[in-house]
Amino acid sequence: RVTFITNMIDSYPKIFSSKQKIMFIFAHPDDAEIYSGGLISRLIHDHKNVLLVKMTTGNKGSRNEQYTEEELAKTRETEDLVALNILGLTKSDSINLNLGDGEVENNLTTIGKLVEQIRKFKPELIITHNPETTLIRDLNGDYYFNHRDHRNTATTVIDAIHPYSRDNLFFPEQIKSGLTPHTVTEMLLVDSWGNQDTVHLDITNFIETRTMAIAAHKSQFDSQRAKDLTNFMVIEENGRYFEQFRYIPAE
Repeated sequence: RVTFITNMIDSYPKIFSSKQKIMFIFAHPDDAEIYSGGLISRLIHDHKNVLLVKMTTGNKGSRNEQYTEEELAKTRETEDLVALNILGLTKSDSINLNLGDGEVENNLTTIGKLVEQIRKFKPELIITHNPETTLIRDLNGDYYFNHRDHRNTATTVIDAIHPYSRDNLFFPEQIKSGLTPHTVTEMLLVDSWGNQDTVHLDITNFIETRTMAIAAHKSQFDSQRAKDLTNFMVIEENGRYFEQFRYIPAE
């Protein structure tokens, strides 16, 4: 179902009008489409430079016993390329760190992998998961699980931002290779229902694209389930549709 809120304000112009480089960091191949497919499409439509970083191959994300891990990883890679194309991205706009599904750890090795990507791309804003809540309660009072990979991804992203990508004495081998430190001061977090920092981004013109991109992950969702996920995660007001995020401007 779609959640209804009154007096919705589109925060997209305020947050993105002065930005050109936006990085999305999610745990699994389909997370970007589920949580922010409309926003990605809108950014591409506005000729923004978007980089999507995925932590894992999603090689265990199935209850279908016919798959091996290797087969599922390959299937999900193929599906991911289709979804990227639907959103307006190319293969070069997407990076997979190829960690194992369910194996994302908040440690220096993983932090270093993200620091490298941040220092290369130099985003002005990063979008990732909710690092704080294990059982998430939506505006309708229903609960769902915040996957361990999601929580660990978000915590690792925050650590990579502050202080590791900023300070040049962290991962000095990256500096020696030619990369330079980079400071990120703004974030958007998904899965943050009802937070005082919640912002709403109008994706009305991209709602169908969002659903199509989710449906491209056929090993995970049929077309009805893709539509249901759009209805679940998107808020409607007066025929307009919004994705919601927690906005964090942090020094």
